[in-house]
Amino acid sequence: LQRSLLPLLPVLLLLAGQVPLAAARGGMRVDIDEETWPEVLAGGRWFIKFYAPWCDACRSLAPTWQNLAASEDLPRDVSIAQVDVTRNEALAGMFLVTGLPSLYVLHEGQFWQHSGDRSLPALLRYIQQAEYARLPPLPWYRVPTALHMRCLGRLIQAAVRLKKLHTHLVEERGLPSPLAYLVLALATLVSGLVAGLILVCLCDLLSARRRHRQQEAAAVPGDAKGDSAKVDKPDEASGEDSDELAENPRPATSGQQVRKRGVRKETS
Repeated sequence: LQRSLLPLLPVLLLLAGQVPLAAARGGMRVDIDEETWPEVLAGGRWFIKFYAPWCDACRSLAPTWQNLAASEDLPRDVSIAQVDVTRNEALAGMFLVTGLPSLYVLHEGQFWQHSGDRSLPALLRYIQQAEYARLPPLPWYRVPTALHMRCLGRLIQAAVRLKKLHTHLVEERGLPSPLAYLVLALATLVSGLVAGLILVCLCDLLSARRRHRQQEAAAVPGDAKGDSAKVDKPDEASGEDSDELAENPRPATSGQQVRKRGVRKETS
């Protein structure tokens, strides 16, 4: 009995959430969330479905998606995955999901959106023959891993959470809808002011440190320059005195005049 259950151990561990995505590749259906998304980007080929539990079209596609994951004709390097948009708003925002279910292929860092036939033979052929590679991938401004798309995902996630909070205040707390919107607006305003104050304090602290370093760096060459100026000042003064003597010679003293007269008499 233990030997018969041994092959089922990876499946049981996966259902218990103990097996990483890297060990679950190769046709097994994987539920992706925001925590396991970096492992999806690590490599391999992924066929990802975005769905919602309340979506009728998603429910219709669910048996086909399960059969696709269990198919023996599926290439071994392909992983079948799915994302619940009601629990992973940021991922849905990154892919800019506007319709359900939405199917995407991830291969070598590029993304393709599948919009054709969704029957089991068509999906198998689409992934077996790599029909997606014949089509252009998502443009750069739609790539989910781009910075602006990640920011968009976070904004959409924040908006959805605010909507859920509004529903909680109205349905469970009994607040009127306008009052709930007012509470959310005040909370958003206060959080924005606090975040702005923290940002201003950080910028002021960094700028003060920078000014202090600049003042210290400017003080060292300034002192050296002042010392050199003090040393050179007597030379400059002597040069100025010599120029003044050349322009306005000083009158000779009486002793100098007597010596000059004696020299003249001897020469004569």
